[in-house]
Formats: sequence, C-alpha cells, structure tokens
Amino acid sequence: MSAPIRTDPFDALDRKSPRGLDVWWTRRLRALFVLAHDALPFYRARFEAAGFDPGSFRHLGDLVRVPRFAKADVLAAQARAGSWAVGLERIPDGEPVVLSSSSGTKGTTFLAHPPRWRRVQGRSSLRAHHWAGLRPGAPFLLSAPAWHSYAAVQTYIAEQLGMPCVVISGTYLPRFAGRIVDSILRFRPVFLTMFLPMVFSLASEARRRGIAQQELFASVETLAVAGAPVTPGMRRHVQTTLGVRRLSEIAGTSENLLAIECVAEAGLHVVPDTCYVEVLDRTSGEPVAAGVRGTAVHTCVVPWGSMYLRYDGGDAAVIDRSTCPCGLPSPRIKLLGRNEDAFVLGGRSLLPYDVQLAVEEEVPELVGTPAVIRREGLAEGRLELLLPPPQPGAPAGLPERLAERLRPRFGVPVSARAVDHLPIQFKGVAPVISGSDTGHRPS
Repeated sequence: MSAPIRTDPFDALDRKSPRGLDVWWTRRLRALFVLAHDALPFYRARFEAAGFDPGSFRHLGDLVRVPRFAKADVLAAQARAGSWAVGLERIPDGEPVVLSSSSGTKGTTFLAHPPRWRRVQGRSSLRAHHWAGLRPGAPFLLSAPAWHSYAAVQTYIAEQLGMPCVVISGTYLPRFAGRIVDSILRFRPVFLTMFLPMVFSLASEARRRGIAQQELFASVETLAVAGAPVTPGMRRHVQTTLGVRRLSEIAGTSENLLAIECVAEAGLHVVPDTCYVEVLDRTSGEPVAAGVRGTAVHTCVVPWGSMYLRYDGGDAAVIDRSTCPCGLPSPRIKLLGRNEDAFVLGGRSLLPYDVQLAVEEEVPELVGTPAVIRREGLAEGRLELLLPPPQPGAPAGLPERLAERLRPRFGVPVSARAVDHLPIQFKGVAPVISGSDTGHRPS
C-alpha cells in the first residue's frame, strides 16, 4: 500500500506558508527572549554579557546575536547551584514539577516539567504523531525510556485521542524485548513507537520463539522509530523483513527538539510549536547551506518548564528548506549522530552513519547487518569492521568483498571480519568501540 503524498493538516498552523511560519516563529521567539531576560536569571546574565537586547529582535536573521550554550554550561551551572534548578526554568508558583533527564553521554542534566508544560508540549507532540499517521481509535503501543521528557507527555496523547494505549518503560536493552513482544501479540497495535535499536531485539526474540517477524508486526501500519539515524537501506530492510506498511523516523531530545518524518518520506519536519532549529557551521556559527553538514542548534518555543534557547545539543545535522511534496511548511532536518562521535579517516571527518551508509551501498547483501568500528584501527589510520556470523544461506566471502569495496571509497586500508558476538548491542548505525574483539571468528 503506497503512502499518501500530502499530509492531512493538524490545524491552521500546518496550513501556513513557509514565509507565514517564519513570521509566526519570529513573533514567538521575540516574546520568549523578552520573557527569558525578564524572568530567568540564567538568560539575563548571558544576554547582558553578549550585549543582546531581546526587544531588538526583529527577524530570524537576528538569531546570530543571541548567545548559544551547550550541555557543559548547564552542568557547570548545576554544580555551582548544587541543584537541578539553575535559573532557566519557568515554573508557576505552587505548581508541582516532573523531572526528566538528558541522555547522560556527557553527564546528566535535569529538566523540569510543570503541568502547563505538559499541556502545551503534549499538544505539540500530538501534532507530530498526527503527521506520522496516528489517528483516534488506533491501538497505540509505546516503548520509551522513562528518563526522557517524552515520558511526561506520552499518556497525554492517548488521553486526548481516547485511544487504547500501552506504555512499556525501557530503552533498547534486549532484556525488555520479551515483554514488548508479549504486548504486541496481546494488544495488536496499529501504531508502534520505540527506539530503533529495540526493533532488532524484538526481531531476535520473535525468531527465538519461532514466530515469523511479519506475523509479529502484522497489525502495525506505522512503526515510528527514534534513537539512531535511519539509512535508506535500513529503511528498506526494516519494512521488508518486518512487513510494516510505513516507517516514520523521529528525532527528539529531552531539551525540546522534535522533528518527525512526513508521509512523503522526504525528511523529518521540525515540529513548529516545540522548537525552531538552525544548522550552523561549528567554527563560524553561521548558518550552513542546504545539505551541508553542521551542528543542530534549537530554541524551544514552549514557555514553561526548562526553556532551552539557542542550545547546541552536539548533534550533527543537515537541513532542507525547499518545498516538501507533503505540503507542511516547516523545514526538514536529519540528525546524523553526535559530533563527539566523529573521527578522521583519509583526511575526512566522518560519522558512524557514513560507514553504515557505505556498507549498505557497496555490498547490498549486508543491508541490515550490524557492524562495529574498532577505535584502535582508526588511531592507526585504517578502518577495521567487526561483523556478526553470516546468516544461513548468505553468500561466502562477504567480509572480504566489503573490505575490497570500501578501500577506494575511504582511501585507507580496510579490514572486515566476522566474530562470534559483537561487543555491544546494535544501535542502527555502526558504533565505535575500544578494546579487544573477544570471540574472534575467522572469516
């Protein structure tokens, strides 16, 4: 069944032109900057140090004058305050708060979510799920980390639509797979959302039980995945092997960045009433051209809770502001991985996503196969890949063929070999690890 090209508008905001949406964003951001200066000490100090007057903000080009900050700044502020509250939180007097946390890759920061934040962000998240195909009455199953801000709004979506909803807390850890398989078989969701890595754990659990993968996912019309960038080959692999009608990629952070793939499968649209997103050159701080890789900097537009304004979360991204066939006015972004995970190979700065993309393009038989990049090889100027044991019926010599095809592509020595067990759980793109590869298996 082919997907429709046009997205059914959620409300009047979806019917604006791109120019009209920019005007809406400009007014919203100006009001937020004024509010932040007047009410939030964290921003008042930063704005005044940078000489930025929020009242002078007139158009989106003025964003270059607004100081940026990163996770290290929040961690330092938390350390000085001895508290999660650092002066960037807008919480109505007397309202309780729910705390969520960041992913913790560079240290854990905490974010506050009062009920007013939940109502505003919940409606915006409902918009995003509407774009992905969620409709009233469709059984809805969520497998999401309880520490993420999404956990504070996930039940809001089901409440507003009056739909049966099953929420399973957990991330991509394989030990949760059995519970989720049981839930899918019991409730038969039409809309299923989870971290991409968990999808592979579910597939493994189905095989272990003797359940056909397509039978497990037979009810699923939309599989919405987050947690890792989806390559084109991975998309085909998931849809073909699992039989889901549509895969919708989500990019989101606890700090209120949210983008989701449209029905035209032409990219992830920024959800406008959650955030505004820029992609900037990491050195100059200037906006990059469409399709050029930079760092994603976002400004949350929800005026409650922890307000992250011009926050560099450390994600490598590209942006596309061209007209989308789906009809939505917001630009599309693609998060490609963490800047901190970049490495230099053959004189080029690359991400694990680039290697995963190269694997599937050069040896199509390996699409959907997990791979691991060894850091020790990178330190010596070469690419060393670990692969799992070959699947039954797979052509012989795939590791050797992969190495041969990747050498001219990257311009460095390349080796690839199968091992009995990959050192870490597959996350959808080839992760970089250190340490010896126990369980070596001659390829």
